[in-house]
Amino acid sequence: MIKNVLLVCFCLVAAVTVKAQSVFSGRVLEDKTRITLHSVKIENLTSKLKTISLNDGSFSIAAKVGDILVFNAFSYQPDTLLITDMHAREIFLISKTTMLNQVNITDTSGRSKANPNAVQHYDPMFHGQAVVYQRDADFRPVGGIAIRLHYWSKDEKKRRKAAQSAKDREISERISAIFTPLNIANYVPLKGVDMDHFLMLYTPDVKEYTDKKFQLAPYLSACYENWQTLTPEQKKAGEIFGN
Repeated sequence: MIKNVLLVCFCLVAAVTVKAQSVFSGRVLEDKTRITLHSVKIENLTSKLKTISLNDGSFSIAAKVGDILVFNAFSYQPDTLLITDMHAREIFLISKTTMLNQVNITDTSGRSKANPNAVQHYDPMFHGQAVVYQRDADFRPVGGIAIRLHYWSKDEKKRRKAAQSAKDREISERISAIFTPLNIANYVPLKGVDMDHFLMLYTPDVKEYTDKKFQLAPYLSACYENWQTLTPEQKKAGEIFGN
């Protein structure tokens, strides 16, 4: 009798363990166009596991009901998903679009209404801002300028944003060049499919890589130590069923 009770308890524990190690899968697509998105970074905020979507937009990651997943991709708005069941899902990301404001060009030979003795000019020396050169009653230059700064902050913000985006792309390319199987094999004793899964889980994003405390060797050492604690199913978090 006691043996039967113990056997039932063991089966229940095993069932709970299997459920806790379930794998959640799906596809990531662009909203409205349904274009599949690859290299989308997916993180399980509960377990801290990470993976990326493959060329067909497919992904899978160790998770369970109640976990929260975060989806991040360059040029797309991040999205979160609370897992309420383990059915495969389609995740739609919305593209980030930057619309340029309309620019109205006025006759630079005319005089402004506020100051009839001033001529408005868009001077490249002042980042394309509207520059008003002061004139006397005979329309001769008297020195001094008045710069309309209400365009400055918007234009400068766009420039900074574009520069940051270009910098992030450059850093992402640098990360991809470093985190290759051939290079990382110099730091961790993995190869083949295990190396592919390791890179899917532990390739850092731009924010992690540019952190002042980031150092490649200690980072990979800590990642490998964490890798050894994962279950076989968790290690295969980036593997897509059927591939």
